Amino acid sequence: MSSSPPTDTPSGGGTGGTTLLHTTETITSRFKSREEAAQRASGQLPPQTDIKTGQIINPHNPEFITKRPWYLGGSANDGPSLDHQANQLDENDRLELSLKEADKLVEQQRLYIKSLKRNNKFKVGMWVEALKKNKRPYRICQIIKIAKKGTLFDVKYEDGSVETCVKMKKADRLTKYARIRMTKS
Repeated sequence: MSSSPPTDTPSGGGTGGTTLLHTTETITSRFKSREEAAQRASGQLPPQTDIKTGQIINPHNPEFITKRPWYLGGSANDGPSLDHQANQLDENDRLELSLKEADKLVEQQRLYIKSLKRNNKFKVGMWVEALKKNKRPYRICQIIKIAKKGTLFDVKYEDGSVETCVKMKKADRLTKYARIRMTKS
């Protein structure tokens, strides 16, 4: 079996001034790179260093991890690097939230819901208790529509059934057995 010389593939299809997209590795160079990788993994050769940061690359990382892929602009001349493994998003596109900030957002939401309960105001999407077909017991449901200045509701119960045109006057919200009431918790 003879080794073939490296072949070049032109990018533009023309004859003059074309850039190489890919160079094929010969069998002997491939065997050599495999032997070097095995020696690095066993500790006989020093580990590779990242060409951008200068840090040591773990010798047990496979080649496809340390070599920049062709679709990210990698070429055979590039040395080993883990730069392409980093998050590719810009600083402005990243959304990182610390636990402290998350707790603060949750607390703000809880205070908002408490204020709605104190004022007895209903909002679309809010989970409430309602009398299904005006019969007890109260069942958990979600408000899906509010009409006529907060006196006509469409609600969807946990079992998936929807009740439309549930009438309730604003004055009835404070009574003991209101048709729709805030949840107890």
